Amino acid sequence: MEKSVVITNGTGTVILPNDTYNVTANVNGYDNTTIDPSTITVDSTTNTYNFSISASGTLTLHVTEDGTSTGTPVIGASFIRTDSAGTEYGSAITTDTNGDAVFNNVPFSGTNPPIIYYKQTASDGEHTFDNTVKSTTLSTDTLTVEVENTPIPPVTINLTDSNYGNLPIESGTLTFNGN
Repeated sequence: MEKSVVITNGTGTVILPNDTYNVTANVNGYDNTTIDPSTITVDSTTNTYNFSISASGTLTLHVTEDGTSTGTPVIGASFIRTDSAGTEYGSAITTDTNGDAVFNNVPFSGTNPPIIYYKQTASDGEHTFDNTVKSTTLSTDTLTVEVENTPIPPVTINLTDSNYGNLPIESGTLTFNGN
């Protein structure tokens, strides 16, 4: 007996009589041979069965000060995979000395590739970043997306004499220690 279940947002339902089943997958963008488990035994004591599947694409986020392939790399920017609502999944990845943050094992397909969502969660402390959810698709097994993290603009510090009508202090040093 063959039964198919349509999966939507990670879940599907089907009536499966007690039996042992070989499981195959047809999931766009994923390596269908990696379905795990590939065999299950359905019995009346269990009503939920969990499966996983892997992909083999590579998404590289290349972070520079100007968002170009030749810009100055930003080292230490962090990104994480999300869903469309921004819920985070997996572990954060951080840019290396080349400014590259690499997500391995992402889905790709030449036809209707699945949408990959991600967001930046941090930079190196000296650059600005956009923490909104971004998306892309891979129509081949690798893709590089250019990301801009501009330098934080300098702030102006004024020091005046509090006793003499805001008279500017000619010279001195202020030291700021972070908490």
